[in-house]
Amino acid sequence: MKQFLIKLSYTVLPVFLLLFGLMAYVTLYISPRATGDLGNLACIPFNCQEDDENEMKELLFEDIRNSEELKKVHADVLTVGDSFSRMGTRGYQNYLSLQGVSVSNCYRDMYDNPFQYAYNILDKGLVDSTNIRVLVVQVGERDIVNRMETFNVDKIEMNDLEPEVPSNDGDGRSNPNKWSLLRARDFLMYRLQWSPVFNVTLDRDFFDGEYARSLYFYCADVANGVCISEADKPRVKELFLLLTQKAKERGIQLILMVPVDKYDLYQDYIVDNPYPHPKTVNEDVRSILGDTPNVLLCKYVLTPLLERGEKNVFLVDDSHWSYKASEVVGKELSRRVKLLMGREP
Repeated sequence: MKQFLIKLSYTVLPVFLLLFGLMAYVTLYISPRATGDLGNLACIPFNCQEDDENEMKELLFEDIRNSEELKKVHADVLTVGDSFSRMGTRGYQNYLSLQGVSVSNCYRDMYDNPFQYAYNILDKGLVDSTNIRVLVVQVGERDIVNRMETFNVDKIEMNDLEPEVPSNDGDGRSNPNKWSLLRARDFLMYRLQWSPVFNVTLDRDFFDGEYARSLYFYCADVANGVCISEADKPRVKELFLLLTQKAKERGIQLILMVPVDKYDLYQDYIVDNPYPHPKTVNEDVRSILGDTPNVLLCKYVLTPLLERGEKNVFLVDDSHWSYKASEVVGKELSRRVKLLMGREP
């Protein structure tokens, strides 16, 4: 037994201590500082402040959680979207509401594909001109083609939730401080091998603090394709016209809103960009659908902010934009909504 214990002391015990030490380091130091969805995903200790004193603190729009609530909604605008439509007080809907437009939002957990859900609620008559005026369908740039490919007119995607689901659940910026061997494993793997978050250097300060010239972005910003292929272009137009026509049948105007990927917005400012082909998804959508009030490509309203030197348009530790972008997008969306409703912009 003594020999066995001695053998354990210089074989298994050092490995155990190493693993425990790594887990303690990740749990006590890395996790509390891994802010933003990018920090949480790749175990990066950004340690950014979660709130800005200039952000809005009050939620001005309503979350709809099930079909019965949807039937009873009365608002100028109903939004159906992905994570950009789930940013709570710092979201574009809050800033749209400031412009004198009443807004309701379909809670994100009720569906996977915003295209599919928007079609379903229009097709089933859950919304029409008696309860909303404009339907905003928001799909992030990197997911346009994927969402389009999974869309099917015969598919039903409606997951009603209980009324007590909280309406403003944050944006996933905080990371629970839990002891986890898997989390420690991920930290080690991301440092030694491939990380889901890429990092490049920018040619000037676009953010505050330690990471002023560092652009961290989700790998899918480049991995999901940098353009819309010729084969997919007809499908983009077909789906947009289908949704627009379905909305028209219900007496509703439809706006397709496309938030720009973080990489795409900053790509022209990357030093020695390792991705030689420019990302042109927004330009492709504009060429397919034309320059119309019914298509809001957020890249074109946010690029001027960068050109005049505005910092923190996106969050340095997150794949989502800041309240500054939400404010600009909300104002532009308001202009288009009022135009389509026949009000003075």
